[in-house]
Amino acid sequence: MSSQYTIPFGSWYEPGKITLEFPENWDVTMYAMDNAPELIGKEPYEHAIDNPIGCEPIKELARGKETAAIVIDDTSRSTRMHEVLGVLLDRLNAAGIPDGNITVISALGAHRPMMRQDFIKKVGLDVLNRVDVVNHVPWYNLESLGESKLGTPIQVNKTYHDADLKISVGGVIPHPLAGYGGGAKIILPGICGMGTLESNHSLAMKAGIGIGLGRITDVRNDIEDVATRIGLDFSINIIPNAWGKNAAVFAGHYIDAHRKAIEFSERYFRTDVKKKARYDVGFFNAFPEDTELNQCVKALNIFLLNQLMVERKGVVVILTASSEGRGYHALLAETGAPLYTNHGESVLWAAKGRRKVGLFSPNVTKSDVLQLFPGDIIFNRDFNALLKDIEAVAGENPTACLFQNSIQMPRVIKEPKIGK
Repeated sequence: MSSQYTIPFGSWYEPGKITLEFPENWDVTMYAMDNAPELIGKEPYEHAIDNPIGCEPIKELARGKETAAIVIDDTSRSTRMHEVLGVLLDRLNAAGIPDGNITVISALGAHRPMMRQDFIKKVGLDVLNRVDVVNHVPWYNLESLGESKLGTPIQVNKTYHDADLKISVGGVIPHPLAGYGGGAKIILPGICGMGTLESNHSLAMKAGIGIGLGRITDVRNDIEDVATRIGLDFSINIIPNAWGKNAAVFAGHYIDAHRKAIEFSERYFRTDVKKKARYDVGFFNAFPEDTELNQCVKALNIFLLNQLMVERKGVVVILTASSEGRGYHALLAETGAPLYTNHGESVLWAAKGRRKVGLFSPNVTKSDVLQLFPGDIIFNRDFNALLKDIEAVAGENPTACLFQNSIQMPRVIKEPKIGK
């Protein structure tokens, strides 16, 4: 009998899930996160904003200030913003900063600009109609502030720099270079110039792909040093649940509140994997960072943390909706971009050893895939056809693991001893 598993698929796009069917000759183990309930209404955000960690409340920080800039992550992240921004704007108004003096800036880094429909999804029509909502441009409207302690040239969005009160709202999820998203990371790379982005990413590459996953590294320290130089008065950090909806919120100082968010996420994202568990094939879902192909390598976070779960001659498969196709990244993913390299030539694949790499996505072409991945990748837009291709490598009766999304953090556990 065949087995079916429904997983989240296509952040921001309907239906937001997909059912994968495996034939009866496949032995599949599903690893799912505990699905925390979605935050409903304004109250959770009001409580977090009014009871900040490590700093004064907004009403105190805003006293005597005339203008405010709020930096938010873009649609490459699943963070829902309409409720939290509504509360935040009300608090700023009550403190004397009117809507006309507030700018919301999408922290694109080197990502594509957001259009009206993206902003409607992200912040909602009420916020879009209420304040100025703009895209960051990494080439222009920049202020130079010298260098960080590690020599990163600091160029930051001038609109943000000139604001009296500086606020960020972003998601906290595992990140292969900075340990975790959220906190100061929305400032660097989010609203910095291309020179700053290139220097910071180069530092991360030197540290080694995946080396920072789930911990505080020199890359994160450099990010926070830059944020200190630029200024960040109040940070709101949101943790998604298994289906990409907001599940927890921590607000306050951009380091203190961020670390509390990490403490929560380290417990919540953990997924137990038996120490001796070995599989012929590993399926790793890129959700919630699956809007475009450029982001999908983050699906391998789980594999990088526990490579032994997939047999040395097995197959490592990325699952990604890539609803927007190949996507765009001006620094890393376009031919001629300053740090572009095909992932087939990247140190990322040193970890795969003799394993084959596979990819399933219904929304990309072979050309898209070859722009970013090794030429021998096993790729198919049809899942059943992909399974047949994999069987040619892994055998006709393979064992497989399936991870629900890319924010899971595998925790290896010892199997209980069986009595004599």
